[in-house]
Amino acid sequence: MKQPDDGCRTLDHAHTKSGSGKAARLAALMIGLLAVPPLTAAGSGSIGGATTRPASEIKPRPDDKPDGAVVGRPGWEARYVHEGNGALPGSVVREFTLAWGQVEERKSKPTQWIRLSATKAADERFTVWLLADGYPPPTLEEARQAVFRYVLQEGTGESVEFKERDTGTVVLPSLGGWQHLLPRAGSLDNSIPTEGPFPRTARYLGHAYRLIGQQESESPAAPPTDLRVVSLLPDVLVGVAGNTRQRDETRRYDDSDYELVRLTQSDYREMVDAGMNCLRVDAEQLSWVRDWEVFYWGVGGADLPYPECLYRSQYLGPVLFLDEPAVCTRDHVIRPRLREDPHHRKTITPQSAFDAFEQYFHETSLEHAPWALMRALEARPDVDLGLMRFRQENLHTWETMVSTAAYQLSQDPRVPSSVVFEPPGRVGTLRTLPEIDMNYGCQIPVADPNNLLSILTGFLRGSARATDKSWGVSIYGSVDRADAFWYLTHAYDLGATRFLFWDSHRLACVPYHECLALARALQNRVENRPYRDLDRLARAAEVAILLPPGYNLGHVHLGRGNLWGVGELNLEQANRSGVSYRTVMGNFFTEIERCLRLGVAFDLLWDLPEVQPTGYREVVRIREDGKVDIQAENEHRLLDGPRVPERPEGAPPGLAVELSSQTGTAPLRIAARATVRETTAPVYYTLGTDLEGVYRNAVVAWELYGPGEEDNRDLRAPGLKPHVTTSGAVHEVEMRFTLVRPGQYRLRTSTVDMAGRTTTVWKSIRVTE
Repeated sequence: MKQPDDGCRTLDHAHTKSGSGKAARLAALMIGLLAVPPLTAAGSGSIGGATTRPASEIKPRPDDKPDGAVVGRPGWEARYVHEGNGALPGSVVREFTLAWGQVEERKSKPTQWIRLSATKAADERFTVWLLADGYPPPTLEEARQAVFRYVLQEGTGESVEFKERDTGTVVLPSLGGWQHLLPRAGSLDNSIPTEGPFPRTARYLGHAYRLIGQQESESPAAPPTDLRVVSLLPDVLVGVAGNTRQRDETRRYDDSDYELVRLTQSDYREMVDAGMNCLRVDAEQLSWVRDWEVFYWGVGGADLPYPECLYRSQYLGPVLFLDEPAVCTRDHVIRPRLREDPHHRKTITPQSAFDAFEQYFHETSLEHAPWALMRALEARPDVDLGLMRFRQENLHTWETMVSTAAYQLSQDPRVPSSVVFEPPGRVGTLRTLPEIDMNYGCQIPVADPNNLLSILTGFLRGSARATDKSWGVSIYGSVDRADAFWYLTHAYDLGATRFLFWDSHRLACVPYHECLALARALQNRVENRPYRDLDRLARAAEVAILLPPGYNLGHVHLGRGNLWGVGELNLEQANRSGVSYRTVMGNFFTEIERCLRLGVAFDLLWDLPEVQPTGYREVVRIREDGKVDIQAENEHRLLDGPRVPERPEGAPPGLAVELSSQTGTAPLRIAARATVRETTAPVYYTLGTDLEGVYRNAVVAWELYGPGEEDNRDLRAPGLKPHVTTSGAVHEVEMRFTLVRPGQYRLRTSTVDMAGRTTTVWKSIRVTE
């Protein structure tokens, strides 16, 4: 796509106005405010074949920064050498030259070229050019506003400029550690002036360097004219999780696994042609794709040139995501304790689950993947990181328990940088929405995929808005294939920036050619609507609906509602206020239903003290005591329950349940029969595909509670083939199960029609020894 004209023109610095105050402040960051004490001695040397004056002889001059220059006099350059006395590891920078280049106008303000040329101890070289409105600030967020062009040359290879494909704006490296990638003055003492236009010592890539000379060159620093432009889409990352594909792509609905083979160069070319631009590669695969207009990740610090890899805008890092912190908390902390501690089964609460998650997130999630690059570099004998340590900042958290998004994004200003929703189990419009209606007592129409996606994106967009970060979606193999294409394109329309496919592990796997088809559909959408105002899209919601921390949508059985996906936190349990979890969550979903029926965009968040929603017309707080707190611009109301919206007239389905026995000794075998009569609208509810890949109408959902309050399980037909007999508008559904523990049980049977009207019947069962 043609890049817009950015209006660049070269200025004669003798005839331009002085730079802005902002530019001057940014320049001072390097050459003035962070000056260092004078060295006791300095050598002389040469730069580009010209003799330089010793640093000790340099005196401040009034024209070091003439009118029009934003960092320094064009053509002025300085040479620094490592302060160490011994031999340096081969990949450590031995010396570097910093030079000021020509002045250009960008967006009606002056900018100036800066060149950094570095030589490593092994005599390998690299050069970086930046066009900026001042010396680039130490944070990447600020640098993206200050830098207008960015060019990298490794060794004697071609010079490469990194630009955004559709706007032509600069694409800077996103790994992290930006503050280390350019020399910074070596002291924080603001009171000591520099000698000449450069500080006398500098910190760079974790090491100390001293100025040995500076000179004025006749040819100011500028990038080569024959550079290659790499056009990228950093706000539309599309890719798969692995660097393999399935040998046999036939869908495996029986939960068996696929045999995987390594991706070939032709596979990668096919993926890129389909619109994928975020590729996982190993060291050999990198050689195939490095010169393409794509991002790459997976290859680690052991296999890349250092420090050049830190400067590559295309390199995203050895890892790309935090792997399901909330689900890992459930699987590795909560469930083991529930197995080992019978008392905890009776006392677990949403708050204690949240506490476990909070600890796991900080002690495990934030301390492993973000440090992978540093660990790999530290292990190399040719690398010495000195004082440089930084976490990888461009990671997303790939999470199923989407309600935790705001917490995960709010704990660190940079890591993770975004959240991507991982669909659990057999998620889909005609499975999940009926379950939400049957479990929470709301009436969300079940045939509209927007109703489900609005709930999911409500958490994603809300968390990104609250933390000024980003969000994305992913497709897994068990997602209803009728929903998958629209989920991607609609998420793009709403402001998503990451679009990923899981390509391994049984039912979770999306086969290779299905990934290509999904990517092509998204690519068409991106090409048709390339310009998005992500800031406006992030703030599209009028209403924020807040849920108490620790409450969530469950896990694999997303609509079934057990908090944290454990039966001990089933919806019939009461909270510390004596209110059932079903009531609290029902209030939450009824307020969601109200927004959906009114056509009002909404965000969803945990009610966290560190995440305060701002800019909303209305903030709705769901409370544990069953009340609903409404805050508008000039109004504050506390309601006894949710605001039930106006719903369409019509009768819910008829439902009658018969049991073969309601009392007996263990083991007690039960045959249950539900008779469902359609009234105003058809009844449809699916569990997802059966073992043959067929979606079947299950008609009813069965749940069993007891014998303890903490005991709960779903009842599903073997092979996910419900035993349903249909005659006209009447369905008969059979379910068989066995109760082996003595005690009191309750069977909950529910059905729902396409308008979201539900009917529920409870049956008691008593089992004796």
